[in-house]
Amino acid sequence: MNDKILFIVINGEIKFLQNSTMDHREWYLSLGGNIENYNNVIRGYIVKDMIIFFKDNLNYDNEVIEFASKMGLTMKEQLHRPDLKICCGINPGQNGEKWEPIVVLKDEDLQGYKTEEQIAKEEAIAKRKEEFEAMKDTTQGPIIEFKNDVEDAKFRRAAIIFTIIMLVIVFLSKLSMMQDKTMMMSNRWNFILFIGQIGSFLATILFYLKKSSKSKFFAIAASAFSVLIFNIVDIIVAIINLFFTSDSRIILGIVDGLKAILVKLFKKETNNGQ
Repeated sequence: MNDKILFIVINGEIKFLQNSTMDHREWYLSLGGNIENYNNVIRGYIVKDMIIFFKDNLNYDNEVIEFASKMGLTMKEQLHRPDLKICCGINPGQNGEKWEPIVVLKDEDLQGYKTEEQIAKEEAIAKRKEEFEAMKDTTQGPIIEFKNDVEDAKFRRAAIIFTIIMLVIVFLSKLSMMQDKTMMMSNRWNFILFIGQIGSFLATILFYLKKSSKSKFFAIAASAFSVLIFNIVDIIVAIINLFFTSDSRIILGIVDGLKAILVKLFKKETNNGQ
């Protein structure tokens, strides 16, 4: 049993000893162990390709086997020796014969043991989980990204004018629908949608005046009520309003483009008239 590493379980902790002339008993006492308990202390050797667990007189019992089954894989990982066999008890050789373990535990008897198939399956599951998390990270941004600065006076002025125009359009649209009897206010649902739409636009203007970021929520609510009315004019208003609420530069850019076209047409007509 030369070139061996000693180990002992003391206070619930596994300790290792290498390159020492001490035996288990001397080592146990040096660690402050109670000699009265020594016979029941689990200890052992790591030698060649084996981890051997035992108690007094190199014997083993159910507690030794249970401990070896529980800690065998952990110790192999600690020692970076996955090839080690987990054994219990030693049969001392006579007249210089080789000492042999009494019991050699099978890999499947070790707590935490996994077959290659189980490992492959767990790796596949872990890979799918990583892919899902990566996908989730790329999609967990906001559905609508709000780029407007409600503190900007220029934006607020444009936003208030824009919202008033939207309010006038939807109000005129409702008057037209009521005249055509395509939207009857005697219908409770129609009345709720009408109040919700008009009220949301008015609240949007109010919160723009207050420089409050809550204005975007009322603007979204106004678009939602507009869509639910199921009228082409209201649906177009809802889309335009939603674009403006997320990034006013989109709508203002279109307006500026239309202005430029109209100016060119006006100049052209003026030149032709001359």
